[in-house]
Amino acid sequence: MILHAPTEPLPSGRRVLYWRDLRLPFGKAPLPDFELFGSRRVAVLGPNGCGKSSLLAVLAGRLAPLAGECRVEVPWAILDQHLHGLDLQESALEHLQRLAPGSAESLLRTRLVHLGLEAEAALLPSSRLSGGQRLKVALAGVLASDPPPQLLLLDEPDNHIDLDSRLALEHVLRAYRGALLVISHDAAFLDALALTDQLQWTASGWLHEVL
Repeated sequence: MILHAPTEPLPSGRRVLYWRDLRLPFGKAPLPDFELFGSRRVAVLGPNGCGKSSLLAVLAGRLAPLAGECRVEVPWAILDQHLHGLDLQESALEHLQRLAPGSAESLLRTRLVHLGLEAEAALLPSSRLSGGQRLKVALAGVLASDPPPQLLLLDEPDNHIDLDSRLALEHVLRAYRGALLVISHDAAFLDALALTDQLQWTASGWLHEVL
């Protein structure tokens, strides 16, 4: 499996996002004020129900915060656990064509082959693909988005994929030159991403730490 990611670097002084006085609609405590610059990589850690997925949904504009303000200032893409960006009636090829309308069909077909989706599978409705195949298609769409994302919001992207696919995912995310906010419960997966920061739920509330 081969994944293709944007290669343009993100300047270190470019502000990617910020939030102030932020309270999540589903969560246990306010978050510390936060700014993210350049191609920093942040793990969002904590038990289920502490608000990790809600934070990504608020940043993506899918949920409104209870209080405070937040803003993403660069092109971004999100991959959530439920693959909301993937229309199950579309084929894998149609999905990539919708997200990257300027890309040649031959290029998109090649990318699908690199995911293990040959011609017939690439034209099936996504509802007929396996869960792992749908995740690969959704991730390929996120990475191929136009304009190229300079921030990836990833909610447990390592779920439901085999070992080879996970290694390919680790490789492409490590080589990715934008910023990351990633949720995962797998310490080995996170260690492979060359993280720079972590935002962790603790008994005392949310804690931001530079690694």
